[in-house]
Amino acid sequence: MPNWGFVWMVAWPDFRVRLTRFVIIGLGMALVLAITLLLSAFSEGFELRSERLLEAFGGDRYLIADGSAGPMTSTTPLPGELVDLIEAQGLGALPMFLTPNAVSVNGAPAGVVVAGATGDEPGIEIVEGRWIEQPDEAVIDAELVELSLGDGFVVAGRSFTVVGVTEGVTWDIATAGLLISRDVALDVFAKRANVVTAIAIEGDGPIDDLPVGTVVVGRDVAFEDVLSRTADAKRSIDSFKMTLWVLAVVIVAAVLYLAAIDRVRDFAVFKATGASNTDLVLGLSLQAVFVGLMSGVFAIALAHLMMPVYPGLLSLPFSIAWTVVPVAVVIAVLSSLFGVRKAISADPSQAFG
Repeated sequence: MPNWGFVWMVAWPDFRVRLTRFVIIGLGMALVLAITLLLSAFSEGFELRSERLLEAFGGDRYLIADGSAGPMTSTTPLPGELVDLIEAQGLGALPMFLTPNAVSVNGAPAGVVVAGATGDEPGIEIVEGRWIEQPDEAVIDAELVELSLGDGFVVAGRSFTVVGVTEGVTWDIATAGLLISRDVALDVFAKRANVVTAIAIEGDGPIDDLPVGTVVVGRDVAFEDVLSRTADAKRSIDSFKMTLWVLAVVIVAAVLYLAAIDRVRDFAVFKATGASNTDLVLGLSLQAVFVGLMSGVFAIALAHLMMPVYPGLLSLPFSIAWTVVPVAVVIAVLSSLFGVRKAISADPSQAFG
């Protein structure tokens, strides 16, 4: 059984005397963990962006061309008359016409997804300005930072003016939504043909008489369709997060190891007065727990303070943020093992040297 008196003597007096050192360790580790949390927030932001995009266009299901990845990236045209077919069966149907393109702003291109809007999109709300009223007017997503209210731009050789700004219509970090009148979109990009790239369907009733070459997919497919555009970015973020975990271990391990070297004589005194290796190990582990708890709490605070500095949609709910505390404790305890080796190898005779 451990002698908790020795355990406390190993942990607390040194922690109190070297408080500045432990605070510096905790802050260094907290900064690394805060950056890791921000990366997690970026990763969660991709999923939040996907969900908000689906909410913008609505729909419980989607009609798309068979073989397409999903309704948010499909560019295969379908007859616009399919909207009438679906509505005739008592279901809500919103025609979607989406096409990737680029806008020219002062001669510089910026990637966008042009959406032909009807004004019936349930989740598209104007946060600044107004809705489209004229053929040469457009609404942009707020993440299209190259443009702002009142700016003019050119897309597909046609000039437009920004009259409104919305939020949540983005496909990925580099591709925001550009909304123009559906009639104008068909005129510019479909040679005035009445076509759709997808149809958002409200309701769960059966749909009869769908033509060959079309398929109805669920919201989950649409969600993964948007998320697939950021799959490479998410993998890169996860890899970088693993690098940061290793860096946190190295930082704490190096400092705790140096602290253990400074205390070799202390460990020898403890052993000479009856402390066991278990007591020393538990004492050092208790110090590491203190450091881990401090680092985890600081990391959450730092991450929230740093979030406004970084552009883009970040999501850091408590369900993600709190997990950094136990992770920080585990990292600190594992890092303390380097110092534990020094404590165990201390010779009691050194106490009298």
